Order: sequence, then C-alpha cells, then structure tokens
Amino acid sequence: MSEAVHFDHVSKRYRIGRPPLSLKTLLGSLRRRAEAQERAQERAQERAQERYHWALRDVDFSLQPGQSLGIIGPNGAGKTTILKLLSKVTYPTGGRVAVNGRYSSLIELGAGFHPDLTGRENVYLNGIILGMRRAEITRRFDDIVQFAGIGQYLDTPVKRYSSGMYARLGFAVAAHVDPEVLIVDEVLAVGDMAFRRKCYDRMVQMMKNGTTLVLVTHDFSAVQRVTPRCLVMYRGQIAFDGPAPDATAEYSNILRKAAQARSDVPENGALSQMVMTHAAVIEGVKLLREDGTPAFTFQSGETVRVRMQLRFHEAAPAPIFACSLRLPDGQTVYDYTTGWAGVTTPTFEPHSVAEVEFALKMNLVSGAYQLGVDLAYADLSCYYDRMVRAVDFVVVGRDGARGVADLGARFAVVHTALAESAPGGACLPAGAPAAIPSLETNQ
Repeated sequence: MSEAVHFDHVSKRYRIGRPPLSLKTLLGSLRRRAEAQERAQERAQERAQERYHWALRDVDFSLQPGQSLGIIGPNGAGKTTILKLLSKVTYPTGGRVAVNGRYSSLIELGAGFHPDLTGRENVYLNGIILGMRRAEITRRFDDIVQFAGIGQYLDTPVKRYSSGMYARLGFAVAAHVDPEVLIVDEVLAVGDMAFRRKCYDRMVQMMKNGTTLVLVTHDFSAVQRVTPRCLVMYRGQIAFDGPAPDATAEYSNILRKAAQARSDVPENGALSQMVMTHAAVIEGVKLLREDGTPAFTFQSGETVRVRMQLRFHEAAPAPIFACSLRLPDGQTVYDYTTGWAGVTTPTFEPHSVAEVEFALKMNLVSGAYQLGVDLAYADLSCYYDRMVRAVDFVVVGRDGARGVADLGARFAVVHTALAESAPGGACLPAGAPAAIPSLETNQ
C-alpha cells in the first residue's frame, strides 16, 4: 500500500532581514550609474551577511491511508510550515514532500473565499478550488449548508461574516470534498464548542472511511480525541513522535530540557509559548497525606498536601504558583493559581532554597490522575519552571460514581401525589402520601 503522506528529511529555510530589490534600483539611470555601482557593492556585502531562519530541519514522517497525525508545539515551532508544504503553498529547501491523492486543506481562515461574493457563491468557488466539479458541488450543496448551519445568511456577502461563520463554511466545504488527505490548522479554534465537536466527529468518520488526517492544534483534548499519534515540534525539529497521550505529557518535559537562557527569552508571548528561564527550578514534588505520610493512592474526598522543593538561582519577586490536575488523556480537571486566589507570595532571594506547600481536597471519582505544577514570573511574562506531569496518582472512590468530580449527591424521594383510588376501591384521604417509603441516601 502506497503512503498517503511522506516527509523525507524535509527542511525549509526563509531569508530574513532584507527586502526585495526595487525596479528603480535595478534599472538606475546612466546619470546615477556611479551611485548604483556603490549600492551594488553595499548589497554584495549585505548578501554575504544575510541571515536565514530554518523553519524546519530534517523532518521525517509518513502516514498510511486512513491514519491520522496530530502536531503540537509552541508558536514558531514549524507546525504551520509543515501544513503549507503539504498543501503546496510553499516548497521545501531540502528533502521531499509527497501527498498521494486528492487533498483538502484548511490553513488560513477564509482562504479561497472572495469577500464580495455570497456564501452560496463561495461554496461553489471554494469547492472548485479544492478540485470538485460543479455538478458534484450541486449534489452536495444541501449537506454543506446544513453542516455549516448558516442557512439564513447564505446569500449574504462573506465579508460580513464573523470569524466563526468563516470557519463553519470553510470546514463544511473542505469536509465534503471527500478528500483522501485532509489538512487542518488551528482555524477551528474560533468556532463554538458545539461546532468544534461536530467537526471532530466528522474527522473521525472521515478517517473510518479511509481519509488521512493531519491536524495542527493547541487543544490537547482534541489531539487525544482525534489522533492516536502525535508529533511535538520544537524549533523546527521533531522533539517527540508517539502516542498522543504521551505527547501531551512530554510536551512540557521537552521544553524543560531545551529551555532557553534568560537572555534569549522573547520579549512578548513567552508564557503562551511555555518558555522557561530556569532562574528558579522545581527540584521535586511530593504528595502527602494529612499526617505527612507520602502516598500515591488516596480516598475520594481526602485532603492531599502537595509539597514543592524549589531552588532560586536569581531573585524572584512575588512569583505565581499554579497547580493543575489532568486525566491521562490530557483533559484538564482542575487548574488554579495563587494569582487567581489573590495570594501575594514573598520575594525569594538568589541562591536560596524553599519548600512551598498547598492542600487539595480530592473530590474526585475513582481513576488515575496527573498533577502538574508551575512557577511563573509575577508579570506572567514567562515561566521560571513548569512540570506538566510532576506526579501520577490514583483516587479510590467511595461508591460507584462515574465521571470526574465527586459531588456527593444526596437523594431523597418523596411521593406526594394522590392516587385516585386505593387497592380494592377504597379512596385515599386528601393529602395522604402513597405507600412508598421515603428514601434518602448519600452517594
């Protein structure tokens, strides 16, 4: 069976820091020839010092028909570059990219739409761009409109659509091309929750029908739901390739190992990119019972003490501590910070060590859970350190409750309706309860 997608040691390089030459510069008049020659010498010196950015370096993976691949990583890791190479928007500097079969891609919101055309007209326009025949679009038109859910706005120019409506219509068309390869970027992030769930269900159904899927997202739960396999990209290279649950857990650990030096931290967006400076580090995390005994198994409702060992290489004024609980599939159960709690932490001096402890009441049902902790700068510019999977532990439930949280439901059944007649034809007196015992229980 031939591969649906194949990246063969692919690299992609972009030149930065120099605009293209203008026509005026290239065709300078004779009167200014001397100046042009001088500029040419300057340009030659600039070319010798040109800088390049490697968006991808030696990326290698393949997918068989019907397989799916999630791609996660911080901003600038090379995720969208992979999709643009798959979609032939750009071409590799080195290596080979192969996509076998008809493909459909959603990389940029509204790509392929003409703003002055209506939604109806853009369905045909975008469908034709994606390789469908007009008769084929007509045959599937009602299904596309029904999936998008924008029927009443179908004859409105799309320049008046919201970003969510763009996403709805764009995905609806792409999903009904019946592609052999579907390529999806983070465009679904603008959709509402119900529509995203609808899109993910559609992706799963398409994969069952033999479609190969490549999905780029920052939504770890979506990766867990749709793609069994996942790549973690970091600085243009594959940092991890394996099962999606392991990829989401390894994400933070990979960034810890490859963390940048403080002087190399970007000016903006470092927290969203999960950049860690290691000016302070989390050296250890322990779970303790209330009596101080270390443990990894707890009863539902039990209070657990989380103890962090910290080492500060530099001064850390009022850092923000955070903890999170996740299921093994990456779904967030609980997330909280000292900032949200309104707690102001002290300043920790350089070359000092500290222990920080906080308590969690494990109102959870039976199951396995993962504890994550992190330490961020007071202005949330970036992290000192972060451990997305510091400790795994198990909660043993008190009963057969299912789900995530143990809300301690209390049931009481009281029957006050009047029966028209008692057995044997005798009528019950007004206001008398039926002969059903009261039930009250705590689960």
